[in-house]
Amino acid sequence: MTYVYGALLRVGKSRLITEYNDIWAYPFTPKKLDELAAIEKAKLESQTLESVLVNGENDFVMDKSGSKVRVSDLVGKNILLYFSAQWCPPCRAFLPKLIEAYHTIKAKDNAFEVIFISSDSDQSTFDEFYSEMPWLALPFGDERKQILGRKFKIEGIPAAVAIGPSGRTITKEARMHLTAYGADAFPFTEEHLKQLEELEEKAKGWPEKVKHELHTEHELIRTKRVAYICHGCRETGHRWSFYCKQCDFDLHPKCALKEDEDTGSEKGKEGWICDTDVCRRA
Repeated sequence: MTYVYGALLRVGKSRLITEYNDIWAYPFTPKKLDELAAIEKAKLESQTLESVLVNGENDFVMDKSGSKVRVSDLVGKNILLYFSAQWCPPCRAFLPKLIEAYHTIKAKDNAFEVIFISSDSDQSTFDEFYSEMPWLALPFGDERKQILGRKFKIEGIPAAVAIGPSGRTITKEARMHLTAYGADAFPFTEEHLKQLEELEEKAKGWPEKVKHELHTEHELIRTKRVAYICHGCRETGHRWSFYCKQCDFDLHPKCALKEDEDTGSEKGKEGWICDTDVCRRA
């Protein structure tokens, strides 16, 4: 009984009944809860984009011109379902960050789309808010909005659900990751997000300012940047840069810091200096 009550406290009777209806949810026994968990797992594993977004004849979303875009044309892409509304202050605050991330991600991977799912109260408000966005949308008042809200258990907005090319859900916490990392949060995989978290921890040990021989005019400030070209290695950098705002000059941390772990150099055998691909006598 402890197991049953524990499960009910975590999930709640009303939610179980809402999701599975009275017949499937009752009785609330360990065996029944295990069966429901197995059903849910099977649904997730068999999920496709069509099973998420198609409902009867509603097999399309709309673009900025109001034209229909078939869901079948979006299969194989990374999709972000964006739940939002104009009346919601946090939604309005989050929108510019999402737009910035969207353009950056699209520049790297054109197989990425955002679909706006509105909780606005009327067509004119929807139109006004959607006019600020560069992506796709469900038509205002579309019944799929309610279905998707239940499916993904959307309890507050803004919310963003990431669906991968296979059609399976990657994360329901994409908004949180975008807020923390911007475009660098993409792709929204567990492995990639773990790497970002490790980088954030590593960055805490970096100095706030450095002087560097490649830019003697000013100190370089540790700065979060969406994307840049490093003036040292000429490679594209993301997230962290040592930056001079006056000169628009960037150095990737591995170029700006003369630490062994960042430059690729290691102290090998005494009397030797090891660079990226060769060791030389000191």
